[in-house]
Amino acid sequence: MAAVSLTAVSGCEWFSTMSDPVSIQAHEREPIAPPEHAVPLDGLPEFDLTTVEGMLTPPPPGERSLAVGKAHYETFCAVCHGDEGLGNGPVSTRFPAIPAIVTPKVAAYSDAYLFALITQGRGLMPEYSRIPQAARWDIVRHIRALGEGLPGAAATSPADTAGRETP
Repeated sequence: MAAVSLTAVSGCEWFSTMSDPVSIQAHEREPIAPPEHAVPLDGLPEFDLTTVEGMLTPPPPGERSLAVGKAHYETFCAVCHGDEGLGNGPVSTRFPAIPAIVTPKVAAYSDAYLFALITQGRGLMPEYSRIPQAARWDIVRHIRALGEGLPGAAATSPADTAGRETP
């Protein structure tokens, strides 16, 4: 009796409803667009920090770019890296290994590398991919302003990446 029941149920398609792809037939409406900030099933695009140079170009700076970057930096970054980028923010009392971002090493990073680092995070630094893309570029510009005059800062001009696509 059990064998007959299993044979009868095996032909039913109750269990495959979630795996059937949605298709649009003639004269049907397109599916509704996903909500803002929805994550695709295969995840958000990730940047390989070692090869990001050819992938990203900052948009041209607007009039308020530095002010907006400073405001976002103070909101998201200063708590760890400090107002001046010295790694002495309030969180540094509990995590003393927070790096300074006003160093010749960071000044030598490209804008694209800093953008990808903010987007993905690294080590104990969380990812900030939910910050709008333009605001992340503004944060990069503010970091550049903090480190102005350091050795290596000249090697990071936005012209170095001109003509490359922004994802």
